Amino acid sequence: GHGTPFDRGRIGIGITVGEQSSFGYNHIALGAGAGYLVLGGLELGAFALHEFGSGPSIDEVTPSVRYVAQPLVGRWPVIPYGAAFYNHWFLGGGFSDLDSVGGRAGLLTLRGRLIVGLGVAFEHVLSACTECNYVYPDVTFGFSF
Repeated sequence: GHGTPFDRGRIGIGITVGEQSSFGYNHIALGAGAGYLVLGGLELGAFALHEFGSGPSIDEVTPSVRYVAQPLVGRWPVIPYGAAFYNHWFLGGGFSDLDSVGGRAGLLTLRGRLIVGLGVAFEHVLSACTECNYVYPDVTFGFSF
């Protein structure tokens, strides 16, 4: 049959733009990421995000692994995914860097080369923290090549 965006050897790219409230500051966040499918449905990825606005500059680097239920492509209107990630923040303004780990899960839908998805993410801060656990929407907006 025809290929899917989640076949071995495929490359995916994603972009994100958003407003984030981090550590009590409001920031505009711009991010970009890329992933490579090492096996059908199994993607190794890396993502980088820069936040600018009031307060210290924040840069975030996130390696991740994601599994998309590739056999369901073309059979189901939505395709489940799950991911695990590690996060490192480089903080300006004399703040210590932070590390966290987390997971994401949700559903993707395909529109040609465009991949759109919605899910939920859970993140646990490993560094010294007052508020250590975060839950937030996981929005996917990407392209497959």
